[in-house]
Amino acid sequence: MAARSSGAKRTLTSPTRRRRELPERRGHRQPMAVPREGKRAPGSWRSGMRKLLYVFPAAAVLGLIWGAFTLPRLFAASPEFRLQALEVKGLRLLHGQDILAASGLSETQNLFLVDLPQVAESVEALPWVRKVYLERRPPDRLRIQVEERRRLAWIRLDALYGIDEDGVLLPAEKVEGETRADLDLPLLTAFEGIEGRHRPGDHVATPALQQALDWWRQARQEDPEFCLNISEIQPLSGGSVRLVLVGDGLDVRVPVDRVGERLTVLKEMMQRIYKEFPEPAYLDLRFAGQAVVGGKAAQQSSEKGGEHGAG
Repeated sequence: MAARSSGAKRTLTSPTRRRRELPERRGHRQPMAVPREGKRAPGSWRSGMRKLLYVFPAAAVLGLIWGAFTLPRLFAASPEFRLQALEVKGLRLLHGQDILAASGLSETQNLFLVDLPQVAESVEALPWVRKVYLERRPPDRLRIQVEERRRLAWIRLDALYGIDEDGVLLPAEKVEGETRADLDLPLLTAFEGIEGRHRPGDHVATPALQQALDWWRQARQEDPEFCLNISEIQPLSGGSVRLVLVGDGLDVRVPVDRVGERLTVLKEMMQRIYKEFPEPAYLDLRFAGQAVVGGKAAQQSSEKGGEHGAG
């Protein structure tokens, strides 16, 4: 048997095989298909909606800016909006011509170009006007609602004036439309701190004067019939007023609080004092739980005490 040589080498080869591709791990997959032509990829419509959300507000803002500059010009250029008439409401003492003259308006003005605050300020400069409310009434009208002032009393300063509840001076002359009740009012006197020359429309109310005006306004509401007996109102220190009654000029001193209650007590006392005192000069209701009645001598002594003429 022949022996094989130990130095010989033999090479064995195996048939080649194609490498097998392993599947991708989850989370690292690549797109498996390309969308067909003509169809949107999932999520593309959302991005389109996001763009519209930005476009619409921007377009709206631009539209508002354009309208703010363009529409007034269009209205101003249109003869349809020229002012033709004023509708004035709330007048009792004034006339429509008074309001028109004070407003400074004319038929050549455009309704939408009228400066409403300026017109209101001009009309409120009239002494009899307390407040004005304006409203445009397209196409050619302007409505003016007027709140007039009313005399609450008379006051003697450098001259005689009417005065309203706000402490604003009014003309002394009777106005057409005023009745006897509008003029039959008490006179406010002896109020200090209102020196100098004045004119209707001036606000002159000091704390003491405003206190007297508030008391008188409430008194008229509580008992208007009895208030016809009051001819004069003066200030007193300590939150009180002095009332001078018509007829014999009885001097009544009363605190300004609890107006209705004080008037009730005053009327009850008035029924008694003329029976018990033949010539009463004053009735003082400023003391708790009692009324003090004095004669003329006591009245003169009281006036010398310096309680008259509070500021």
